[in-house]
Amino acid sequence: MATTRSARAQRLENVALELFASQGFDETTVDELAVAGGVGRRTFFRYFPTKLDVVLGELDDGLAALVAALAGERGDDPVAAARAAFLAINHYAAAELPALRRRLGLIEDVPELAARATVRYRDWESALATDAARRWGEDPASLRAQVFGRAVVAAMRAVFSAWHARPEADADALGALVDEAFDALSRGFASP
Repeated sequence: MATTRSARAQRLENVALELFASQGFDETTVDELAVAGGVGRRTFFRYFPTKLDVVLGELDDGLAALVAALAGERGDDPVAAARAAFLAINHYAAAELPALRRRLGLIEDVPELAARATVRYRDWESALATDAARRWGEDPASLRAQVFGRAVVAAMRAVFSAWHARPEADADALGALVDEAFDALSRGFASP
């Protein structure tokens, strides 16, 4: 997924993800991240307010991309719009996959990152609920819209967990999992 961060911020992020993978998140200091990234501590903090933001910053970029993709989707079916939007924003080049795997592993394995990611996922849920409500012609605060937003985010979190658990999975496999999750959301979960 293309990001909106500068080349220097992306370089700092990649270096940080590598250090976190080799040393551990809690064991790696901001000073080590700054030195490895070739910047001073203050410069590091200009790009990332906290060490957590090095890992979670892409969630903010992803949210902006999701909102833009949803806005470009026509029709009154929020499931179809969300499927198309998630497929559009989750195109990764082969060279981007190692960093994605490191990020996902950190979010799943570091409790503080998992907790902070959950807070950021609320914005994703809200964006999806707002889009669904617009398509349905109802209030974004309605239970239906709120359930939709939360269900889609939960489904995408499950997709990324399933993809991460398969080290051999490539970008095409990620897209196939997104499709599979939206097929399930489209059908619902009632017994046949």
